[in-house]
Amino acid sequence: MALIFLATLAACPNDLGLAAEIPNRSDFRVFKTPPGANDFTMVTPDGSPIKLSDLKGSVVVLNFWRRDCHYCVMEKKHLKDMVQKLNRPDVKVVCVNFWDNPDEVRSYGRKNGGELLVAARSDRKPSVMENMIRGRLMGYYVLNEAGEAIYEVKGFPSSYVIDKEGRVVATHVGMAEWSAPTVRNWITGLVGQIGPSDHAAPDQYELPSWIERLLSGLPNGIPTLGSKSERRAQAGPAN
Repeated sequence: MALIFLATLAACPNDLGLAAEIPNRSDFRVFKTPPGANDFTMVTPDGSPIKLSDLKGSVVVLNFWRRDCHYCVMEKKHLKDMVQKLNRPDVKVVCVNFWDNPDEVRSYGRKNGGELLVAARSDRKPSVMENMIRGRLMGYYVLNEAGEAIYEVKGFPSSYVIDKEGRVVATHVGMAEWSAPTVRNWITGLVGQIGPSDHAAPDQYELPSWIERLLSGLPNGIPTLGSKSERRAQAGPAN
């Protein structure tokens, strides 16, 4: 079983831990050298198959969840709010549930999906496997059609942020406040197009340390941040 992608993720700190539901954690794990997003097949609420690679060219938030996770439900409100405020066709949020009954997941998606694409597993092959260490459940691996482990889910919800080139730029375990201005500005930067409504007011534009690390580590048009005054100057339309 190929674990090449997971070897990259092994650098994540252990405090992201077992099946953790962390309602207040705001930091993301950012990859300085983003690995390619491994492809897999999902099923949409109308029963149609879709591959993750079909969404290449958009910024994708790949969000893993399950029905018994209270924070997964809460996080969807933040995700919907982010999508509504960004109002961009090239920002996609895919909420993947491979743990619950596919019929129930598709029904949930038809009723509650809205701006989010809710995806279920296919009944043909197993889509997840447990990560057991010395008899203890440490999380799950998402499998592709070849049975290879391609994404690690240490807790619910878990998210991966994929850029338009199909690279995983960041991951997060626990509920994230996707609708926060700083997160929306970051997603807008990944999209690469800036509109007049995408900027926080200057007195709101304080970047947390995880975004500073992200921007300083990404190549191709994302500037390294300077002083606080320089950061606020960059928040205008010319950024």
